[in-house]
Amino acid sequence: MGLGVLEDKHLSHVPGTALLTDVIGSDNHHRHGGLDTSALRHGKGKDSDIVLVPQPSMSPNDPLNWPLWKKDLMLFFICIDTAVVGAWGPMISPGFVEMANQFGVSYNKLNGDLGYGILVIGISCFFTNSMAVVWGRRPVFLLGNILLFISSIGGFYAHSFGNLLGFRLLGCVGMSPFEVLVTTTIADIYFVHQRGVRLAAWGLCLSVGVGGGTIISGYIIEDLGWNWTYGICAIMFGVWIVVLFLFCPETAYRRDDILNTDLGTGLDKAEQIANAVPKAKTESESAGAENAEVGIEIIEHAAPDGTWSEKKHTYWQELRIFHGRVSDDPFWKVLTRPLLMLIFPQVLFSFFAYGLTTSWLVVVGSVLAQLFTAPPYNFSVSGVGLVSIASLVGAIVGAFISGPVADWVVKTMSRRNGGIYEAEFRLVLIVISFVLGGMSFFGFGWSLEVQDPWIVPVIFYGLQYFSVGFMTIAVYGYLTDCHRDKAPEAFAAINLRNIYSFGMNYFISDWISSQGPKDVFCIIGGLHVFICLCAIPMYIFGKRCRSWTSRVEVFQKVMQA
Repeated sequence: MGLGVLEDKHLSHVPGTALLTDVIGSDNHHRHGGLDTSALRHGKGKDSDIVLVPQPSMSPNDPLNWPLWKKDLMLFFICIDTAVVGAWGPMISPGFVEMANQFGVSYNKLNGDLGYGILVIGISCFFTNSMAVVWGRRPVFLLGNILLFISSIGGFYAHSFGNLLGFRLLGCVGMSPFEVLVTTTIADIYFVHQRGVRLAAWGLCLSVGVGGGTIISGYIIEDLGWNWTYGICAIMFGVWIVVLFLFCPETAYRRDDILNTDLGTGLDKAEQIANAVPKAKTESESAGAENAEVGIEIIEHAAPDGTWSEKKHTYWQELRIFHGRVSDDPFWKVLTRPLLMLIFPQVLFSFFAYGLTTSWLVVVGSVLAQLFTAPPYNFSVSGVGLVSIASLVGAIVGAFISGPVADWVVKTMSRRNGGIYEAEFRLVLIVISFVLGGMSFFGFGWSLEVQDPWIVPVIFYGLQYFSVGFMTIAVYGYLTDCHRDKAPEAFAAINLRNIYSFGMNYFISDWISSQGPKDVFCIIGGLHVFICLCAIPMYIFGKRCRSWTSRVEVFQKVMQA
C-alpha cells in the first residue's frame, strides 16, 4: 500500500503510476533500488532527483524540450486570453435588472434564456475538443478567438433581445476551447512535477476574469451602457488573435510510446529505458553495423547527449496554423469518445467533483443582482459588480497557495513512497475544499437569510472561490495523470457539467424566491460536502480502478473508439 493507495495485483505498471524521484549515489549515478536510472532525464537544481514524466524525446520540436521561458510565455498569453473569456460570460450580469426592464422581460426569463449559452458551451466542447485532437490545438484556439471577436461586435450593435441572444450563443461556441484545451496544453508542454503551479495560474486567470470582469463591467454598464462591455471585449479579442498567432505555436506532438513513462501497461517503461543503454552499448560493441544502428536508436531515446535527432523548426515554420493531422483517429470517433468515457470511474468522479462544484459558482454569480439589489442591501449596478472583489481576492490568494502546495504534495508524497508517484496523490488537496467549501456555501445562504451586514455574505462568497480553486487543481491534475493520452476527451466529458449549470441557472432565481437563500445554499453545501467525501474511496481504490480500466475489454474499446 502506497500511503493509503491500495496496490494492484494484476499489472506491473498501472497507467498514472510513474517513477518520479530517485537517489544520487556516491558515484553520481541516479538509482532506484537496484536499477541505475541515470539514463532517464531528470530535473535540475533542487529537483535533480525528480525523474521527468513523461520523458522528452530527442527532438528540439518536442514541446517538452522547449525552453521553460518559451512555455511560460505561451501559457501567459493563453491565460490572459482565458481571463478575458472568463469575463465575457458573466460581464453583463450586473445589468440584468436594467436589461430586463429595457427588453420587457422578467429577470428569470432573461437569466434563463441567456443561460442557454452555458448549454451551447457544453455541447460545442465536444466538437472543439475533437478538432483539437485530430488537427491540433493552435487552429482551434485561433478559431475560438475569431468567433468571440465576431460575437462581441454583434453584441455591441444588438438592440433587441433576439439579436443579443443570437450573438451570445455564437460567442459561447468560441468560449468552448478554453473549457477543455488550456489544461490539455499544460499537459502537452509541462512535466508532472511542474503542472500544479501552471494549473493554478490558469485557474487564477479564469477566476480573475469572472470576478474582475464583473467589477469593471458594473461601472461600464452604469456609465456607458451594457453594450459597451461587448465593445471593449471586441477590442481585446481582436488584439489577441494577433498575439496567439505570433506567440502560441502548436503543442500537440507525437513521441515514441516508450517515453510515456506514465502511460501503458506491461513492463515498467522507466526500467525499459534505463536498461536500454547498457544493452545498446553491449550490442554495438560486440556486433556489426546493423546492431550498432539499433543501439544508437535506443540510446537516442534513453540518454540524450545534447544532440538532436532532427532539425529545429524555424520561427516562421512554427507560425503555420495547420501542421497536419496529429491523430489518425477518425473525427466522428473522437467526437463520441467523451460521452463513452463517462463510464470510467476516474472520469465520472471528476465530473461530479469538479463539474458540479464549479457549476454552483456560475449559479451564484448569476443571482448576485437579485440578492444584493433587493432590501436590506439595495446595491446599485456598480455595487453588485463590486461584490465580485471577494471572488477575485479569494481566487488570487487560493491560486498563490494551491499551486505551489499541489506540486509540493506530489513531490513530497512521492519521495515518501519510495520514489513512486501515484495519480491519487493529487486528491489530497480536496481536504481543503471539503472544509472551507462546505463552510462557504452554508455561511453564504445563512447570512443572507438572517440579513447579516453585507460584508458577511461577501466574505463567504470569496471563500467559495478560494476553496474551489483547490478542487480544480486536484481534479484536473488527477484526470491529466490518469488519462494524459486522452486528456482532451476526458475534459470534454467533465464539461458536460455545463448542462447542469444551464438547468440550475434556469430555475435558481425562482427557487431562491420561494424557499429563501438559506435552504437553497444549505442544500448546495450539503451536496458539496458529500462529493468531497467521495474522494476518500477514490483515493484508496483509485489505482485499482486505473488498472481495471486499462485491462477490461469494454474500456479498451472506448479508448480505441
